[in-house]
Amino acid sequence: MFMTQNLTTQRELLHAIHDRLRRIADRHEAGNVLAELGTAERRLAETTFRLVVLGEYKRGKSTLINALLGKPVLPMAVVPLTSIVTEVRYRDDPGITVEFLDGRTKEIRPAELAGFVTEPENPRNSKQVRRATVHDSSPLLKEGVAIVDTPGVGSVFQHNSEITYRFLEESDAVVMVLAADQPLSSEEHDLLKALTGVTKRILFAVNRVDVLTDGDAAESLRFIRETLAVMDQCPPDMVFPISARDALQARVQGSRVPETFASFEAALYRVLIRRKGDILIERSWTITRAAADTLALRVRSERQALELAGDRLRHATEAFHSAAAAIQERTGLSGVLLRHQVERIHSVELRSTAVAARVRIAAALWPRIEAVLDSESTPLLRRVTALTADIGTWVVDELNRYYPDTEALVHRSLSHALEEHMARVQTAMGEVVEQANQLLGMRAEVPVAVAPLSEHPHFYLRDWDYAGGRSPARDWRLRLPRRWAEARARERLRELLERRINQNLEAIRYDWVMRLDDAARRFQTSSEEQLTTIVKMISEALDRAEHLREGMELDGRKAELDRDLEAIAALRASLGSSTPAVPDPDDGNPSGHDRP
Repeated sequence: MFMTQNLTTQRELLHAIHDRLRRIADRHEAGNVLAELGTAERRLAETTFRLVVLGEYKRGKSTLINALLGKPVLPMAVVPLTSIVTEVRYRDDPGITVEFLDGRTKEIRPAELAGFVTEPENPRNSKQVRRATVHDSSPLLKEGVAIVDTPGVGSVFQHNSEITYRFLEESDAVVMVLAADQPLSSEEHDLLKALTGVTKRILFAVNRVDVLTDGDAAESLRFIRETLAVMDQCPPDMVFPISARDALQARVQGSRVPETFASFEAALYRVLIRRKGDILIERSWTITRAAADTLALRVRSERQALELAGDRLRHATEAFHSAAAAIQERTGLSGVLLRHQVERIHSVELRSTAVAARVRIAAALWPRIEAVLDSESTPLLRRVTALTADIGTWVVDELNRYYPDTEALVHRSLSHALEEHMARVQTAMGEVVEQANQLLGMRAEVPVAVAPLSEHPHFYLRDWDYAGGRSPARDWRLRLPRRWAEARARERLRELLERRINQNLEAIRYDWVMRLDDAARRFQTSSEEQLTTIVKMISEALDRAEHLREGMELDGRKAELDRDLEAIAALRASLGSSTPAVPDPDDGNPSGHDRP
């Protein structure tokens, strides 16, 4: 059923399934199932994909967003404009909410937006605005996408650049807007470096190709693609020439957007938005399926228990509780094993990679340092002063290339440990259900164990140590004759290089230790809770069956249970047995926009 549905239709289908399962769970007082369904609903409703639009000032970021939305929602002008982070979210009833630094909020009209988010009308944020949220009913936003317009970097208003850099960590994905007539400034290089480690979901929109000749536009695009390839930022096919102005004008007039913009939009959906949508839908789908299976187990256990005589039912109940306790104890030992495996990752594997990185970085940077020392282009003290300031930056640049390999290593090791743990949890759940099947004479299915939503911690270290150390001017030995001064300079710079490498590598390792330990705790807690839920469901069914037998209310209850089992089976069938799929966005209309 999911195979031919878009994201919106899938959400609506899951909402309907949740509603029907919730009514059944309410009747059976299945609190654990209700909690699972609540989690599945939150995955659909609360986890919004945040697409952040970045770039230097006056690159056309606001115009691009307006073109995506199909109308001029955000202010546009000739001078550097956006100064406050402005977020555009879906709501049937359009409107704008301004949030202030003191916690106040204010609803304003669209015509008033520029008075709060632009530099000319709110200079240096004199109105103390934290952010503005524009609510709109665009089909793109309805897919669960929130688009964020950030102040441009590199303008005369330095505080605008600071706002943008502080906001980077809130990005799920990024559209970096460049200009065809001014390709890749130093500010844009710095912004790309800052994105390293934040997200790998980056698309490049080269705007204003309409102001160049075809030949000049092609040359600009070639230069940008080659430069980005050298910086290892993205493959060439993720760089798109566009004219945001022409696309917006076409949308407003109800005509077809230029092919270049249509290609960019399709890639935006395919590469960035759809993949996140897949994750959200698949996650909710998985939790919903587990909830349906758990509810079916609860109802089936009670239905089968009603067929047993009094003594047989009491014997089955006692035997089940005894077996379940032993299985739960073994699962606790599995959690201990998981923690030991995680401990080995950060005490052995991370340490060994740090040792190798330390040697490699020192070997790469020391010749560079010596080359500056030997240049004799400036006095020795000046060269040492410059190197003292540069070494921290050089070390961090090397580590930026090092830690993605470390992240890959950690994820491989962690994935192996978590897969083994979840397999043990699944086995334990199967043993619990099998005990119930044997004791009650039924053939209930085993619910699938579901891993926590954030399966893997992500490395994101913001506190790099760039410091250059104590000023060389205070070291009197650097003022000695050349033979002694140069020896002291090398000694001092070697110590500084090693200190910066060690401090940053230890910061990386500590960051990973915290995240790995947190991952292990989340997995252990989640697995124990899921097994406890299965045991509780069956225990409640047995208790309810014994209570009803004493009251001789069997026939009506059996008929109710049979109806509920039939309804759950139908809902479970609509979920299928494989993960949901979203249609290829290259087929038809991927983003839901009107395209004549």
